[in-house]
Amino acid sequence: MNVLRKLTGQNLKLNRKRTIVTIIGIILSAAMVTGVATLVASFQDLFIQSAKMTDGSHHASFYGVPYENSKYIQDHAYTQTAMLSKDLGFARLESSESVAKPYWMIKSYDAESFEHLPVTLKEGRFPEREGEIVISEGVLYDTGMEYKIGESFSVDIGERVDQGEFLTQQEPLSETEELETFTTETYTVTGIITRPRFEAYDAPGYTAIAYLDESRLSAEDKVNISIVAVDPERIFDQAPELAEVAEAEEISYNNELLKWMGITQNEGTLKAMRSVGLIILLLVVTGSVTVIYNAFAISVNERKKQFGMLASVGATKKQIRKMVFWEGFLLGLIAIPIGVSAGVAGIGITLKVVNQLMRGSVFNTGASLRLIISYETIAVSVLFIALTIFLSVYLPARRAAKVSPIEAIRQTQDIHVKQKTLKTSRLTRLLFGIEGELALKNLKRNKRRYRATLFSLLISIVLYISFSSFMTYGFISSDIYYQDVAHDFEIEKQDVSTEEAVEFYNQVARLDEVERYSLVRNIFSEAVELERKQLGDYLRGYLDKEEGEVLRTADGGYRLGFSLIAVGEEEFAAYARELGLEVADYTNSEQIRGILINRNVIPGTADYTPLNMKAGEKVTLTDPAAQGNETPFEYTLEIGAVTEQLPFGVQYAQFLESVNVIVSETVFDDLCAQLSAPSQETAQHIRMFAGLQEDVDRQQFKEHVKAIDARLHSGGHLMMFDIEEFVNEIKNTKTMISIFLYGFVALITLIGVTNIFNTISTNVALRRREFAMLKSVGLTPAGFNKMINYESIFYGLKALLYGLPLGILVNVLMYRSVNHAFDFAFAIPWKEMIICIIGVFVIVFITMLHASSRLKKENIGDALREENL
Repeated sequence: MNVLRKLTGQNLKLNRKRTIVTIIGIILSAAMVTGVATLVASFQDLFIQSAKMTDGSHHASFYGVPYENSKYIQDHAYTQTAMLSKDLGFARLESSESVAKPYWMIKSYDAESFEHLPVTLKEGRFPEREGEIVISEGVLYDTGMEYKIGESFSVDIGERVDQGEFLTQQEPLSETEELETFTTETYTVTGIITRPRFEAYDAPGYTAIAYLDESRLSAEDKVNISIVAVDPERIFDQAPELAEVAEAEEISYNNELLKWMGITQNEGTLKAMRSVGLIILLLVVTGSVTVIYNAFAISVNERKKQFGMLASVGATKKQIRKMVFWEGFLLGLIAIPIGVSAGVAGIGITLKVVNQLMRGSVFNTGASLRLIISYETIAVSVLFIALTIFLSVYLPARRAAKVSPIEAIRQTQDIHVKQKTLKTSRLTRLLFGIEGELALKNLKRNKRRYRATLFSLLISIVLYISFSSFMTYGFISSDIYYQDVAHDFEIEKQDVSTEEAVEFYNQVARLDEVERYSLVRNIFSEAVELERKQLGDYLRGYLDKEEGEVLRTADGGYRLGFSLIAVGEEEFAAYARELGLEVADYTNSEQIRGILINRNVIPGTADYTPLNMKAGEKVTLTDPAAQGNETPFEYTLEIGAVTEQLPFGVQYAQFLESVNVIVSETVFDDLCAQLSAPSQETAQHIRMFAGLQEDVDRQQFKEHVKAIDARLHSGGHLMMFDIEEFVNEIKNTKTMISIFLYGFVALITLIGVTNIFNTISTNVALRRREFAMLKSVGLTPAGFNKMINYESIFYGLKALLYGLPLGILVNVLMYRSVNHAFDFAFAIPWKEMIICIIGVFVIVFITMLHASSRLKKENIGDALREENL
């Protein structure tokens, strides 16, 4: 047996090219499996990091727990870490300039809460004892009040009450609300925190967090408890049980963190994750197996003569199999460590480059891409590649061992020259000449080698189309989940007349910092006589569900809400120019015409076309707010244009039963005058959306807006929301999703190209004696080139014939899987298919020419005698 092992080693040395090609195949396979797993783990870690910084590292929170019952959660075996917090109440900002946010919202945290809950310290330190507090930076920017670290202040804490009902931080200001105080506290400022994510931009109170001293809590006090669970995957089952035992009033889950950990209650999301994950796993496994199997199958098939010679001198079938297994072991021993290391190193370099491009931080939180090396993943990858090598060796070796020595030496087992088998049509000779006919017969003559190459091409095609579809669906899903926001500031002047508000907005628009703006108003109308055919496919499908009854009218028609939106004269003119429309065509109030935004995006759920209507069609609309015996105002709207492009400051309709239509200011004002009083009041509500120039000092812009408000003396309330953090987070998240998807597809494409290159190169190299024989009987260099070119065409056509339908089938499966979580229209990936068709022929031609170019200068006699590569 030692002799056979030595012979195996010697054979690997003599056939260096074949050995190197096989090693490269194993390295690529190992690198692909390890790289994909590492890439997924690293991106998952990134989003988990970000979620912990923005939403906290806890998994669930229990509200309104009697302090005496807190032990049932804190001491439970399921709880790894418990955090206590308490909402103390609201306190008035007496000298604040902010009318929109006139309160403190004061909470208290224990030490563990400051560590695990989403609070980011900007300067100073967190409270460490009773009477210390940190305050939100928004107080300093918006109110004109100055608080310094070390400064003390006293506040009267109480509850917001409106006509006997208590209001929370999530409820807007009310003109009739009052603050009922019940205690006075004095605090010393120890630090400034960034605005917490749980504090909405339009929340009435600025967040302030004091230190929670458990020793001052009584048994009846209600506290909030947040936990880090021992086993987060069971959180949705375990948390309700803990809440029941502890008599908690409410439970909430840290869904942002749990989502990126792969834990969710959404059945559609779960189905999508599992089915897409299974499809990707099968594709990666298939690609990996193909790379290794083809490398061994072709080379072992060509070595049958050697196996036959060994068998003729006494080697048994078992010894031959062991000899081949030993070869696989040696190659795996060399290639697997290199492949795993290359996969990890490649992803590590990629992530480092990405971090440099993103300046070390992907999100505003400071989270960055880290290389996550999971030893379990590496162990599984090594075992998987080892098993693949075993199977790749076992099947060809078993076939080789079964062949009799005479047949193996004569090599008659694989090549059966029968007239029927090699028969070609006269059309082949007519179209391609003798070289084309010879190329086709060469492919038919050795079907196993031909099928191995064909299968390699086919798998590469399927992988490319499938993962390109995965990338496309990933982009669509991220667009649904994270909608783009074009503006930087939302400004609203409340409790003033429309004229005063417009004057204020116009002066703000003239500031140097403002690049683009819109003044948005809405009229809500309803169409009640729509026909089924006028609804889009998604809504027609919705009608077949029980919930679809809301779209039906009593007389058998269908209703849909129409939101007529005005964006200001300047923005409407710019929008019309972008669409190639004439503004004058939309200013005639006697013939009301609007621009239909025929796309709706329900965040995290669906992206669809609501209506099946074209320019020129008309629809009758009514005022749904008419009261009592008042006859609803009715008017006819003509669809002047249909588009998916949005004007500045407007987003897609986010409600299933509505659609947006953009109208001119003239039409809007004339319609508004004829509406019912409630609709008029709603239509007069006007907001400004402003986009700023690059590198503008946003704080200075706020001060300029406040100065304009003070100069006009218009009264009312000024609300101003800077959404920079929100916009940047969306942009960065989508950027990272793009990098992940493009990187994923690039990796798979590289694997596919290399797989094709290795398989065809090996195939051509192993046919050197065959090519030498053809040359010896008169095949000219030009004829040889033609034959190679025709073989390339036949390979490409046959692979595409099977690969494209299979790719589309996997694309359909991928779509149906993603569709469990996101609704959007299916589309055949024509672009990817065209790229794939061109790519296949280019790669095959280049590979065949490259591989055959080495054989052109070889001596025919040497090639016929040579057994090794």
